[in-house]
Amino acid sequence: MPHRFRLLSILALCFVILPVSRASQQGDASKPSVFPSISTYSLDKAKTNLPAEFEGKVNLFLISFEPEQSKDIETWMPLAQALQHMNFQFRYYKMPVSGPENMIYRWWDSSSLRGVETDPESWHWIIPLYLNKNDFRRSLNIPNEKEVVTALVDKDGQVIWQTSGRLTNDKKASLEAAVAGATHHS
Repeated sequence: MPHRFRLLSILALCFVILPVSRASQQGDASKPSVFPSISTYSLDKAKTNLPAEFEGKVNLFLISFEPEQSKDIETWMPLAQALQHMNFQFRYYKMPVSGPENMIYRWWDSSSLRGVETDPESWHWIIPLYLNKNDFRRSLNIPNEKEVVTALVDKDGQVIWQTSGRLTNDKKASLEAAVAGATHHS
């Protein structure tokens, strides 16, 4: 009899704890993603306050965490450039993310990025971020730094659409639909 009582107690405990555990996990995933308020500089040395000074009604962020991820960011560039060319309410930004480095490192890193991105016209659209990467990822519900993240964000910083990894045909169609929906509703 005591064995049966202990088994029933364990089962009852599981029915109480499991739903609470699942709710807290789902609560994090259902939390709205919002771009944090940041004051920073683009590669053209223009100071910008984000998200207040995003230039588009909707803005695509091509977020990378490691220099090696630039190849994956480049898969998105033809689509980002085409969308920006066709839709004046849309802008894209490349955002390489680093930890909160000192001013000398930031200067060196930005200078290096200018050496890689040799077209000064593109510098305005490249905004290196030097911040607490964990807090940044948490605000955008990014689980890790293993893949690039592509996020469509409105003028207020609310994430409308988000994915990770290289561009695929499915991601392209999904992004195009999200941009069309976001820019046609006023």
